[in-house]
Parts: sequence; C-alpha cells; structure tokens
Amino acid sequence: DKDKKIDVFPRGDYHYVNVDTSTPEGLHHAKEFKLAESGLADLVFSIYAHGGSKLFNPVNRGRFFAMFRHPVERAASLFYYR
Repeated sequence: DKDKKIDVFPRGDYHYVNVDTSTPEGLHHAKEFKLAESGLADLVFSIYAHGGSKLFNPVNRGRFFAMFRHPVERAASLFYYR
C-alpha cells in the first residue's frame, strides 16, 4: 500500500523520510509528494542524477555532488570480481 504523505521517522540522532530515491519509481513518488518543497529533507541521495534533479525547481534549488571512481580501478575491479 502506497504512503499518502511524507512522514519523518527519527532514528537516534538522525531523521528519515518515507521516500525511496534509489529507484526511478521512488523518485517519481518523491516528486509527487513535493519532497523538495516540503523542506523535510536536507539531503537526497540517488544514483539517478537526471531523475533526482527533477525534484528541484528554481525556487527549491538543490546542489549536485558526485563521487566517481577512477575508471581503470573500476575496470580492474570488475574484471577480478567476475
């Protein structure tokens, strides 16, 4: 059953919202809930940069931060992992 609104759940020193931004469907859900406009989240993490950027607008702006692994190290890791 889909949640009908954004809820905040405290866990120790941190608070989490009931939105899963790790999938395109979750990002769509976050956009429908107006996650950026709600002001409830200080950080949004997603591997989908383009989909994540659609949560924000000129009034409720976001900042993009990326971490990339060195391409040769990544290729070697994939080779040895298999």
